[in-house]
Amino acid sequence: MTDARLGHLDGPDLLHQDAIRAAVRETYGAVRPIDRRVAERFYDPDELAGLPEETVTIALGVGNPIRYAELAPGERVVDLGSGGGIDCLLAARRVGPTGQVIGIDFLPEMIARATRAAAVVGARNIRFIQAEIEALPLPDDSVDVVVSNGVPNLSPRKVRVLAEAFRVLRPGGRLAIVDLVLEHDLPPEIATHPGAWAGCLSGALSELALYKGLRRAGFGAVSIDRLGAFGVEECALYPLFSDDLLDLIRSRLSPERHGRIAQSVLVRARKPRPGESLPGRARD
Repeated sequence: MTDARLGHLDGPDLLHQDAIRAAVRETYGAVRPIDRRVAERFYDPDELAGLPEETVTIALGVGNPIRYAELAPGERVVDLGSGGGIDCLLAARRVGPTGQVIGIDFLPEMIARATRAAAVVGARNIRFIQAEIEALPLPDDSVDVVVSNGVPNLSPRKVRVLAEAFRVLRPGGRLAIVDLVLEHDLPPEIATHPGAWAGCLSGALSELALYKGLRRAGFGAVSIDRLGAFGVEECALYPLFSDDLLDLIRSRLSPERHGRIAQSVLVRARKPRPGESLPGRARD
């Protein structure tokens, strides 16, 4: 019999897969645009210029993967968990009219928001598809770059997400995602809280487990670069974290961890070309 508690690569989750999906769906389905604080934390003013206000105020990522993806005109990009569409809109600028951006999200509310945003800015090189990132509706070897922003942590099947990213990438294609990693386990009361799952905390891996998962999927030249600490103050920026959850975090974690619950990281990796042998870790 298969154990349904499969989220972490280095240990079982404390919630079942269906419960995790339901918590993420309910939390993100109910969230509404609030303010620009998250977007202004990660995106430069010139990047936000010209974007619809709703796109900016619904930004819920934990970084800016487009800044590091080194996108070029004509490339085909897929965004895993595209949300309100901010990273897709920025990617569309980089790849230009000869390129294409595909946003994947399992929430119809987010697909509708992102589709409206693309229409407002006249981005004809973007399309959004409602689907799960564990089962991408894309052919093998069909995209140049896979990006994501704080979404793999939301999946209860992270190994499958990484395997799907590898499958759809063309040989020589690359991965550029921003997510959170944990240095220490969370207390059960936090780890099982729906808001902590939706906020990318409960599903976060250790850095070692993330590296092993990427290698298991087939990626080489993996680099995991630390971008900054993610603590209580950062959690409070997101509508996903209720006051009750923030109080729980403060009470259950020692004060020295309040400023560093997790670590945001930039993850980059490549899919080998036929006959190519890539190192496990990227060479400096």
